[in-house]
Amino acid sequence: MIRRTLWAALTAMILTWAVPGAAQTTGSSVQFPGGYAPGSAPCVRQLDGSCVPVGPAAPLPVAAKQENLTLAVANSAAPAQTVYGGTYIFGQTCGSYNGGTLALRYRGPDGVTMLTLLTRGSSDTAGGATSVTLGSQAIVDVVLPTGSTECVATLARVP
Repeated sequence: MIRRTLWAALTAMILTWAVPGAAQTTGSSVQFPGGYAPGSAPCVRQLDGSCVPVGPAAPLPVAAKQENLTLAVANSAAPAQTVYGGTYIFGQTCGSYNGGTLALRYRGPDGVTMLTLLTRGSSDTAGGATSVTLGSQAIVDVVLPTGSTECVATLARVP
């Protein structure tokens, strides 16, 4: 047993001396084995379309997608918007609902019809927003109650 351990240690020392750079890494350079393999390396796409090699200055983007949408502001509904998908918090309030309801809708499977996901006839209280789950690339909008005032509706993705 001692002989095997000594032999393994001796072999490791010889290999370390024979190949001095084997245990060292070289920053963000890419080395090709014998010049036979085509070069490729992971990179992070920048806003200008360029690609920067992955490294401390440009790490892989692993943070969850952040998304905050304003579906209605100042009693005016925004056009339908496409969401990333996942779990969202829907919050809404109106000065007056005038007896109607505010509706959160999503585009149905036919690609044309907007289907009602939920309705609200009163303002959310503090901490009373609603959790909803939406599919990837879902299209959503809100319909405000007729005669309503001061309506605001938001949709925020939970990371």
